[in-house]
Formats: sequence, structure tokens, C-alpha cells
Amino acid sequence: MSTTIKKPGFLIDMDGLLINSENLSKIVFEKMCQQLGCDFTEDYHSKIRGTKKNIWSKAFVDAFQIQLSSDEIADLHTKLLLEELDQSVQLMPGAIKLLDWIDFRSYPKALVTSSGLAYTNRYLSKLKILDRFDEFVTSEDVSNGKPDPEPYKLGAARIERMPMDCFVFEDSVSGVLSGKAAGSTVFGVPTNNYDRDSMTSVDYLLASLEDSITILENMGL
Repeated sequence: MSTTIKKPGFLIDMDGLLINSENLSKIVFEKMCQQLGCDFTEDYHSKIRGTKKNIWSKAFVDAFQIQLSSDEIADLHTKLLLEELDQSVQLMPGAIKLLDWIDFRSYPKALVTSSGLAYTNRYLSKLKILDRFDEFVTSEDVSNGKPDPEPYKLGAARIERMPMDCFVFEDSVSGVLSGKAAGSTVFGVPTNNYDRDSMTSVDYLLASLEDSITILENMGL
């Protein structure tokens, strides 16, 4: 991305990037697999993270030959995850600092998530950051979820920016691929070593969201 762009857009993922839902989701998957008798690994979790529910649930049933439908698996995971989130949802380190930095400079930003609108509203409201975004792209808004570029292309359009004029913030490999395919500059903040090693196409690989501020300021923003 050219540093001559003075009004970039910011496209920000939610699960695992802004909130600790991916860690809680992994706990839920492990509980499900204990009940169902399948071996759920961190590597497998990383492969399905960031994808739409209808995609990962079918892949889950196919991979483990579960005697439940993909809809039943998705519903079970959602039920257990909501219970975990209601008790333990938190903002990820640096989330507020980055949002404050963007707001202070009046850059437009959109939340771009593979989760549904009701889920998004529920937990961003609980954490008091729902009103921090100008626009939203949720699973209901796209035909093709991450790693397809559609979510980030739509997010850019909704904040009236070209994708190449946007910074994408992601924690998953599928999200990084989506942002890169859209033509954006991508900051990766992986939550585990598997994702860190697999983010070969990311522009900036960070330990936390806060680390991106120095990079952005060094660009003259």
C-alpha cells in the first residue's frame, strides 16, 4: 500500500482478533469431540478457523465421519460456544488502543466477520464496542466467505474505499488469504504457532494489535 494515501480504510476481523472467541471455540470443539469420540487437533482447528459455519460444519462431518448432520454439528457448537462466551468473552490485547488510534485520525473502518449478525451484535454490545464501527460485513452479507476475497471487497465498498487502499487485520490463515486476494495490505495477529508458521502471504506479522500502531505511524499515517 502506498504511504501517499492519506485516508486509508480499516477492515477488521472479529473472532480471535478483537475478541477471544477462537480460544473459546477451540475449547468447545475439544468438548464436542470428547462426546463424539473424534480427535480434534490444533492443526485441524487452524484449517477451519475464519470460515463460514455452513462450510466448516460440513468439513467437520466429512473429516470425522460424525453420525450427525452438518446442521446439527453447527447448532451444537453454537449452543456450547454461546455458553462459554457469555461467561468468558474478553477483548484481545491492544484492541481498544488500535480502535482509539483509528478514531483519533477519523479513518473509516468496517468489521468483517464470518460470524452472523446476531452473534456479532450480541458480543460487541456486551464488550461495548459495537458503536466503534462505521459498517459491518457478516456471514449473511456474502455468498462466498473467507478465504474468498468477497468479504473484504464488500467491506471496502461499504466504507467507500478501494480494497488496495485498505488495511486488513486478521488472526486466521483463511482471513489473511481473503484480504490478500482482495488486494489489501494485511496485518496478521495469529493466536497460535500453527497459524504463525502458515501466514506466508501476510504483509506484517505481529504479536498483538498494538504493535501495528508503530508500523502505521512509520508510514506517515
